Amino acid sequence: MVMHENINQVFRTVKHYLPDLWSTAAHSTSFRNTRSGYLRSRITLLGVVWGILIVLWIPFDLFFLPENQGTPIAIARLMLGGGLFLIAWHSQHHVRLYQAQWSMVLLVLMINFFYIYSISVLDFPQVYSGVEYGYTLLPILHVAVLTILPITLKESLGLLAITAVCQIGVDIKAQRLFTSEIMADYWLQNVLALMVIWSQQSKLYMLMRLYRQATLDPLTGIYNRRMLLQLAQKSLEACEQSKQPFTVLLFDIDKFKRVNDTWGHGAGDDVLKAFTYFIQEKIRKTDLFGRYGGEEFILFLPNCDHQTGQEIADRMLDSLRALELDIDIMDTKLRITSSVGISSLSQGDSLSSLIERADRALYECKDAGRDCARFHPLGYVYSQNERRKAVA
Repeated sequence: MVMHENINQVFRTVKHYLPDLWSTAAHSTSFRNTRSGYLRSRITLLGVVWGILIVLWIPFDLFFLPENQGTPIAIARLMLGGGLFLIAWHSQHHVRLYQAQWSMVLLVLMINFFYIYSISVLDFPQVYSGVEYGYTLLPILHVAVLTILPITLKESLGLLAITAVCQIGVDIKAQRLFTSEIMADYWLQNVLALMVIWSQQSKLYMLMRLYRQATLDPLTGIYNRRMLLQLAQKSLEACEQSKQPFTVLLFDIDKFKRVNDTWGHGAGDDVLKAFTYFIQEKIRKTDLFGRYGGEEFILFLPNCDHQTGQEIADRMLDSLRALELDIDIMDTKLRITSSVGISSLSQGDSLSSLIERADRALYECKDAGRDCARFHPLGYVYSQNERRKAVA
């Protein structure tokens, strides 16, 4: 019974993570940035270390190979080493994910071009012995080094395909594609490729789990307060630089304590998850939505002025009033409402002042009977609540 549950848990985990492990399409912008930094450090290290090792082998080529072979291969090694150092430098100074992806592709292409060139200079050796034998093993090395990269399955298959096509092309040119030695090498290389893919997916899966534990609210699956404010600060700065509006909507589920007291905390959790799903279905990909604390949520709207923010809040409140939430207790369906405090970027504003002003607007909603939205511009004084008399 326990084994059956464990197997089911594995299948549920794989099913949940499979889209994220296959491609970057479902990855959030913040996770892409996180993985980009991780990839950059790995590519930089790989470029530097491999570049040094490539150059250090030059004396062996010059000593053990004939001059008409050793010299051109040594020159190719110098060029490859320089190219790998250049990739390492580029990877260190460019932060976007697509730049890291192109660095990986360029790295794999360069080492495979060196393989093709060196084998052609060696006149496609047929006897697997001596220094030449080491060059025939380069494709296996090209597959093995990819182990250190936390990449998606689609990325992994693409990079492995480059090495496979180059190796097959060389073997066809050397007229040895269907020899027993080559078939044994291919079998070994395919087994190694499967192990490499497993290692890559394990690294990506672990990176994804650690990221989600550090940045997402465990109950609702949206950004937690720390991550939300970090992303909001960057979005705010971008709007300020481009002179675009920026609006904050602070939501508070009305009388949420009554739900917990009446139906239990399980029902309260169901309400929070349903509310989260409701908001996520109505926002843009560029918007930032997260849990601020308890039953409070924040929606940051870049490139939206306060009038648009007010319209969005009103539409959401209208839809929320018609929503029925199933809490799995005696077929009970709950209706909830929300109060929304709104603030918009003005000259001299900071993220904290925007949130504070939205918080004051939220409490004006509560004093007005809840289930409404209020906007507080910079300098507005709400005199009904002594705690919030100070000018934002």
